[in-house]
Amino acid sequence: MSLEDQTTGILYVVGLGPGSAGLLTPDASAALAASDAIVGYRGYLDLIEDRLAGKTIVGRELGEEVERARLALELAEQGRTVALISTGDAGIYGMGGVVCELAARVGTTAELVVVPGVTAACSAAARLGAPIAHDWASISLSDLLTPWDVIVRRVNAAAEADFVVALYNPASRKRTHQLAAVADRLLVHRSPETPVGLVENAYRPGERVEIVTLMDLALGKASVNMFTTVIVGSSRTFVSNGKMVTPRIYAAKAPIQGEVASRDEAMTSRAAGDQIMAESLAIIDCELGPEPTDPAERAVVRRMIHASADFEFAGALKFSPGAIDAAVKAFRGEGPSAGDRAVPASVITDVEMLKSGVRRDLAEPLGVSTFCLLNHSQAPRIAADDAITRSAAGLRLAASEVGDHVVVAIGNAPTALEETLRLIRETPWRPACVIGIPVGFVGVEASKQRLIEEFSVSGVPFITSGGRKGGTAVTAAVINALLELAGSTPRTRPVAGG
Repeated sequence: MSLEDQTTGILYVVGLGPGSAGLLTPDASAALAASDAIVGYRGYLDLIEDRLAGKTIVGRELGEEVERARLALELAEQGRTVALISTGDAGIYGMGGVVCELAARVGTTAELVVVPGVTAACSAAARLGAPIAHDWASISLSDLLTPWDVIVRRVNAAAEADFVVALYNPASRKRTHQLAAVADRLLVHRSPETPVGLVENAYRPGERVEIVTLMDLALGKASVNMFTTVIVGSSRTFVSNGKMVTPRIYAAKAPIQGEVASRDEAMTSRAAGDQIMAESLAIIDCELGPEPTDPAERAVVRRMIHASADFEFAGALKFSPGAIDAAVKAFRGEGPSAGDRAVPASVITDVEMLKSGVRRDLAEPLGVSTFCLLNHSQAPRIAADDAITRSAAGLRLAASEVGDHVVVAIGNAPTALEETLRLIRETPWRPACVIGIPVGFVGVEASKQRLIEEFSVSGVPFITSGGRKGGTAVTAAVINALLELAGSTPRTRPVAGG
């Protein structure tokens, strides 16, 4: 960047970085030195107090961004050399966008030069370890310039895509609810134990670095303010030696030293596991006999027996007509619940253990996501207010958050199955299929019978088993069998044109 004398006014839009002298770039330092006027938020001017001597200083408060940009442009149009400052990078939630937009609107004669700086996400990430080592998204929670519904849509998209999310402007004196609301949206797609990094005043006096969980964030247990950057991990992010790490290296693409042998051992172990599985299924086929003859039903039954070693499920399993086909089509993005979207149905479960039992190697190639909102921050309140169990409250929240393009899987709590049936009876919500196989002694058999009876009224397909038997393992086995069936034939997609 040339800082020679200018014949016309020039406006440097300068990113100061996090605020420490060591992280102010040489170009930013040179731009400040060359300027005879400095415009900025008063709090940021304090960070460069030692560089202000002999210059015209124009300080304004937060919320006066447009006014700051206008004053800086006016000074530059008078032929002066001006620096308009932002912390971090001026082009990322800083003054760069404001002044460039204003300049385009008024048709300025001044020359604009944006000088990059170290943005808050990068400085915060460095303090936390390596949380943004893979794909990430940055979202500002300030609704001063962006409508809140737009912010929520962006949070939902980033959460569903499993991005690490860097949250700027998470709170202020007037904005205190947004962060917990965002955490609730993220909990639809992520574990309550997802690591969350909080960095306040990075590389400045009063610095604070803390790692909490996503549930802490949702419950309002995390201390944040306008100077805090919040980094929410993805499903792969973990904490090691006090540092957040989002893995960058994938074994299949770039093995690190010593990993080749480990992978060979894993492949050998997997091959042995496949052999055991094949032998187990052969034994099941032999003892099961010829029934059921329908290949899809047999696939479900043998998976349940494999998960439980209980052949009584062969006689106890009950399907509504077309239930397997409805679930398989939903997982392929077909069927009535998909509408015109051609996207795969999600799975919602009553407990986290069942969610964990859904095999990612079967679900992910189809694009199927699995949700459990048992630990949603609102579940305890709903449970207390309506005198229902947390499982039922989580199911209610999942129905609201995820929608009706879902396959419901209930393997533990009959109360969650009863809530499913209530929603079907009393609301327009219609899942693609309900797999209701809770286990226990109280309310289990009655809830399963009501599931069967509901089909004659609503037509919602079901899979269940008679009696008290059931559980998360066999319910996960049913889901995995259906996913396997859905993946056995290539999905069809609409073809554009004609």
